[in-house]
Amino acid sequence: MDRASGRYRAAGITQWQVARGKLRGDPVFRAVWDGPWTAGRTVVDLGCGQGLMLALFASARESADGVAPGESEIPRRLIGVEMRARSAEIARVALQAHAEIVTGDAREFTLPSCETVFIFDVLHVLPAADQDALLARIARALAPGGTLLLREADAAAGWRFQCVQISNRFRAMLGGGRYHHCHFRSAEGWRELLRRHGFTVAVHPMGRGTPFGNVLFAATKPARGI
Repeated sequence: MDRASGRYRAAGITQWQVARGKLRGDPVFRAVWDGPWTAGRTVVDLGCGQGLMLALFASARESADGVAPGESEIPRRLIGVEMRARSAEIARVALQAHAEIVTGDAREFTLPSCETVFIFDVLHVLPAADQDALLARIARALAPGGTLLLREADAAAGWRFQCVQISNRFRAMLGGGRYHHCHFRSAEGWRELLRRHGFTVAVHPMGRGTPFGNVLFAATKPARGI
């Protein structure tokens, strides 16, 4: 994590501090890194932000003792897709040639064949029909046995879910944008949505150390394909 956050010094001291705090404070990075899944050769991060998850893989690939989650081989191809031009540019500065960063809408991106897809805190901003369409495309692109790691808020989490909504509104205000209506689901609702697209789903609480009602869904494509 120190090596990964160090990459952001090239984007400025503030970006380095943000990356360092996020990597250390957000439990999803540790959970994904230490999880029981394998990354495979190609990893795609949809809505990658500043590319923090990809930076972990890139740093491990540069390190002589780096080990990818669950396997000794670091992914060979890292791809990030981010709609916000500023965030995408920070990711490019930090990752350089170690990842392909695309500025654009995940709904319009042509997914390559891949073994792992990340979507962290992104799916809820899409209308229900677009959520379905994107998951269908991911299911087709994933190799048999591949994994989608989805982090979303649990709309049934009471005050912890309210904290998520407050945080989203605050971030929208800081970014100078308008808070848009979001299509959240309960944890069971997200799981059922993934199941409808043929995934086997494991649910991992992801709010430890935070006030947020977040959940990580490990959705695996059957080895026989979808």
